Amino acid sequence: MTGQQQAEALRREIWQIANRVRGAVDGWDFKQFVLGALFYRFISENFTNYIEGGDDSIDYAGMSDADIPDEAKVDAIKTKGYFIYPSQLFQNVAKTASKNDSLNTDLAEVFSAIEASASGYPSEDDIIGLFADFDTTSNRLGNTVKQKNERLAEVLKGVESVTLNFDENEGDLFGDAYEFLISNYAANAGKSGGEFFTPTHVSKLIAKLALHKQTSVNKIYDPAAGSGSLLLQAKDEFDKHIIEDGFFGQEINYTTYNLARMNMFLHNINYDKFNIQHGNTLMEPHFGDDKPFDAIVSNPPYSVKWKGSDDPTLINDERFAPAGVLAPKSKADFAFVLHALHYLSAKGRAAIVCFPGIFYRGGAEQKIRKYLVDNNFVETVIALAPNLFFGTTIAVTILVLAKNKTDTAIQFIDATGEAFFRKGTNINIMEDRHIAEIMKMFDNKENVPHVAETVPYDTIVEKDYNLSVSAYVEPKDTREVVHIAKLTADLEATVAKIDQLRADTGVIVAEIEHFRDHLLDYEGKNVEYLPMGDERVGTFTRGGGLQKKDFVESGVGCIHYGQIYTHYGTYARTTKSFVSEEFAKKARMAKPGDLVIATTSENDDDVCKAVAWLGDEEIAVSSDACFYSHKLNPLFVAYFFQTEQFQRQKRIHITGAKVRRVNADSLAKILIPVPSADDQEHVVNILGKFEALTMSLGDGLPREIKLRQQQYGYYRDLLLSFPKSVGAA
Repeated sequence: MTGQQQAEALRREIWQIANRVRGAVDGWDFKQFVLGALFYRFISENFTNYIEGGDDSIDYAGMSDADIPDEAKVDAIKTKGYFIYPSQLFQNVAKTASKNDSLNTDLAEVFSAIEASASGYPSEDDIIGLFADFDTTSNRLGNTVKQKNERLAEVLKGVESVTLNFDENEGDLFGDAYEFLISNYAANAGKSGGEFFTPTHVSKLIAKLALHKQTSVNKIYDPAAGSGSLLLQAKDEFDKHIIEDGFFGQEINYTTYNLARMNMFLHNINYDKFNIQHGNTLMEPHFGDDKPFDAIVSNPPYSVKWKGSDDPTLINDERFAPAGVLAPKSKADFAFVLHALHYLSAKGRAAIVCFPGIFYRGGAEQKIRKYLVDNNFVETVIALAPNLFFGTTIAVTILVLAKNKTDTAIQFIDATGEAFFRKGTNINIMEDRHIAEIMKMFDNKENVPHVAETVPYDTIVEKDYNLSVSAYVEPKDTREVVHIAKLTADLEATVAKIDQLRADTGVIVAEIEHFRDHLLDYEGKNVEYLPMGDERVGTFTRGGGLQKKDFVESGVGCIHYGQIYTHYGTYARTTKSFVSEEFAKKARMAKPGDLVIATTSENDDDVCKAVAWLGDEEIAVSSDACFYSHKLNPLFVAYFFQTEQFQRQKRIHITGAKVRRVNADSLAKILIPVPSADDQEHVVNILGKFEALTMSLGDGLPREIKLRQQQYGYYRDLLLSFPKSVGAA
């Protein structure tokens, strides 16, 4: 059996055992007993292996406690960090567990003795409290002592039956089993799971980013360590290099902090090579005397609250003072980023998983981005695919910081596409080939169309320090390519089969061709492109205050942003809903001719779906929408919003994670062609007739409907692609 096969067989076996021994208790609540028992077995076998030193004549488990000399105990504690007497070994306790009426108290005494053995030694802080969550009196084990002992015996016997043989030369089988258990518990725990475990595939990418091209590091640090999965993935990478002073981390949750310490031991990291501390990293940071670190990896909690400006001393904290502003009280994300930056060495690199909102929001977060960019700390921003983590489906972003950049450009990588993940059962998976492709782009910093772009500093400044990947990497146009000659031939063949409709469509197509040939002859003409917010064109006004609960049977017309997706087309002369006249007095009202725009959606294509209001009265407009008052032909503007030309400009302004949005200020920056009023009218007439034709074709003409819609889209984009005047933006 290969090492990989052995590991996979072990995973199946240990998960079956974990499910069997927990009985009716929820797996998440029972995890500390299974994980604790696995750890207890590991340190027992690890310690036995150390004492015996490969000498087959020594049987430590069979020795009497009284036979152990004090000097041997002292030497063992100095080396291993703890001491376990033969009677306290897992194998000896498990052997009699089923018949031991005082098993729960005996186990508690064993765990207490192991922890106490480190008292007064350098390993004390690393050992004390390790078994605190293995509560042998917990009601999760049963209501009576007898029930508790029975369940504890089942746990010990179950872990005893796992086919693990401790051998330092056979790889981290114990550690692999432990990580597998943690990941499975996390996968079944919803949000809670995501808070204490970073999936291995993401950890691997983060570790590779932090380590990239560093042949040696002094030490590695995770300010939000969780169960230690990120640090341990970095260990796998660092095994190929030199790490001098070990692994450092801080974790706020006490149970998870203990899991992290156990995890270090289970992966053969001795107590003197790791330092995991318990506490609030932002308010009670450890390791101030140990910094700087050559490598920092972190997946801090997203948008958690912290004291922020409520604590006046924080603005003078050496971690936050250089930025001149604190992260918002309701969103501590950038506080973790600035903390990591402060702890980073001059030659090191930090790779931090971040909530995407921090890269485009304004206020204090924009000021912090300005500080990071102006001081040239941002190396790369990588947008990952959605649903890579346990407990959240959002597409997170990795921020890579470095203090030794050789230029001021920033790299942006869009790794959200299907080329960068495989769909898994519970979450999406980044395989080694996906990670390798990301690392290749990270290494060479070359531009890859629709995937990677290295952007000059000046461009970042021009975009108000927006660090969203979507602001710089244009997505690939996946629309079907229309071959107009073949499309026309298919149409003619289809129309030939139609009697009455053939004549009708022939007349319309002839008129379309006439106008097209006329309008596309722009020799000697210049068409100006202007920002939509230019005073010569129009202004945007945010809607607001209108919700569906405000609807009445009749009254003043209104448009709710959600209705734009479902009830309206290019234009409307009547509304589907109404509000009272009293409500209308305080609402924001669009006038006849205005364009009403839905500014939010769950997908990018629907953001900015718009309807031209051609009714006779003013109408109320809801929040999450805006209206555009302008000097152009209303239908000309409505058709422009449907073009790829507009969509391409819109995409760079879209923000948000689950809910996508564009604000009115961003829309004002989009360029629109402004031909003469007559040319606008011609375009509207042609597209109006074409649109009417596509809408009127019945169910008996499905093929023609499809072809007409493709033809309509082709001519629409063609008719609205005006030549720019000299000097146009």
